[in-house]
Amino acid sequence: MAKPNILIRSKHAKAVELFNRNQLSEADALYTQLCQLTPTDAEAWVMRGLIHRKLGQWSAAEGFCRRALVLDQRSADAQRVLGQALQCQGRLDEAAASYRKALGLQPADAQAHYLLANALREQGVLPDAVRHYREAIRLQPDFVEALCNLGAALTVQNETQEATQVLNRAVVLNPRAPQVLCNLGNLLQRDGKLAEALDKYQRALALNPDSLDAATSVASLLEKTGELDAARVLVETTLPRAPNHPQLLLAAAKLARRDKHFDTAIGFLETLLAQPPDPEAVGEAHMLLGQMYDRKGDAGRAYAHLAEGNRLVAGSILNNVGNSSGYLERIERLRRYLTPALAEVTPAPGGVEPPPIFLLGFARSGTTLLEQILDSHPALQALEEKATVSAMVRAFEAMVEEGDDNALANLTELEIQQLRTVYFDEVNRQLVRKPGTRLVDKMPLNTVNVHLIWRVFPDARFILAIRHPCDVCLSCFMQNFMINEAMASFFTLESTAEVYEQVMQTWQLAAASLPLVYHRVRYEDLVADFEGETRALLDFLGVGWDDRVRGHTEHAMQRGTINTPSYHQVTQPIYQHAKYRWKRYAEQFESVMPKLKPFIDYFDYAE
Repeated sequence: MAKPNILIRSKHAKAVELFNRNQLSEADALYTQLCQLTPTDAEAWVMRGLIHRKLGQWSAAEGFCRRALVLDQRSADAQRVLGQALQCQGRLDEAAASYRKALGLQPADAQAHYLLANALREQGVLPDAVRHYREAIRLQPDFVEALCNLGAALTVQNETQEATQVLNRAVVLNPRAPQVLCNLGNLLQRDGKLAEALDKYQRALALNPDSLDAATSVASLLEKTGELDAARVLVETTLPRAPNHPQLLLAAAKLARRDKHFDTAIGFLETLLAQPPDPEAVGEAHMLLGQMYDRKGDAGRAYAHLAEGNRLVAGSILNNVGNSSGYLERIERLRRYLTPALAEVTPAPGGVEPPPIFLLGFARSGTTLLEQILDSHPALQALEEKATVSAMVRAFEAMVEEGDDNALANLTELEIQQLRTVYFDEVNRQLVRKPGTRLVDKMPLNTVNVHLIWRVFPDARFILAIRHPCDVCLSCFMQNFMINEAMASFFTLESTAEVYEQVMQTWQLAAASLPLVYHRVRYEDLVADFEGETRALLDFLGVGWDDRVRGHTEHAMQRGTINTPSYHQVTQPIYQHAKYRWKRYAEQFESVMPKLKPFIDYFDYAE
């Protein structure tokens, strides 16, 4: 028996050597012989499973691993490789179950924790995924892939500070890992640092020109920043070698949308939906299809795709960011400070530095267009949707005792000065100020903070951007926002209308009780009479007319940092097609009209 044992050991050693050299077919041939010579050798069957998984023959890999488990029920390796084969087939529940069985047998298996985390992340169960990534890293501190994917998961959860630390740690371990650079780019893009994000994506692509993820990230961001020719070249050269790549098809569709080739965009998106489901792309594809069919005037198809897109996006991320009820509670908590005592306050002058101009309203009410118009005026500098006021609100809430509704009215001058300092520190962190300009702070939903803003900056001027309430709610429902607590309200028309009602009730109360200095701009009037409405606004701000505001479209393209869903619209001439679009969806609005009708009347939209 010695000679056969020596022969078998020799074949094992040679097969392992071939596998490690990535000569998979040759290794499989030897393992096939081993399985014939010793059919009870569970390890050989596992290796055949691993090889066939790497070769993309997932069903065969599954069969070999199941054969190994018949021979050895306690083989953690067989369970782990079986999980990979199942995950490659899209059978995520079964894959997760196999990984858990592997961990039951070998709890300290860092690879099994990592693979389970990947499956959970695909399922959208991010908190559990993060827990298993952390455990994989605890067991193997230099596990670059786990650090990379943990950073990506934390980014989705808005844990940006920790995500930055984790990804920077991965970069130190492997500065030439393209996926780590791509994930850092995603994090920077989420924070609005588009130029830095593009640099990371381009470095990743330079390191691995065959990386589809890097190529797609570069192309997508080039499209977003208006470098359309470069984006088209990259998509056109990459798409032939990966015609079914979901994110690449999304980029191609967005470029076709830019060119108003809506049928072409629809074709790319339908190709995407015909592929195996990609959780990160399918929801966005439905949202884009809804927008394309809306542009074609097909409201029925548009609404069906929008409803499905919102359902999918909500299902994949709501567990990680909360829901509309959390945001409604925040509005109610802040509105408690809008008391009769506050209305009786006579504030002291606002300080030496000119107070900011606050551009408020509601999402999709024309604030991005107004921001670009104002930023093109040489006496003004606009800041796009940064958490400046949020920093001030957090500092205020840290100052006061819970339940003291008159805390805002009773702020001391020292506390007010501290809040101004917090605000301007955050502004300076986000923006390099241009000397001699007034700051325009654009954040539509700062409407819910208007009373706190007024208390800290009593000399501030407010611009309230308004649009027909039904069009606002429809447009919010149609957009695939970067999700936070507020944007999580927009997955249904019902929840959108509820939040709109609460936000605008806050404005009504503040405008009725506080001496706000404000100017209303109706989106419909602005697009119908650009010069007249803009002149009135600039006169209100005290800066006067400047012909450069007529070039706001070119200014937006040069600026290249628009990080809102409107990015592809504000770089086009002013258009009329979005006015009163809601009427095509009148049937869907019947259930929410009781909430919106009071504001239709309040803002003079009643017909």
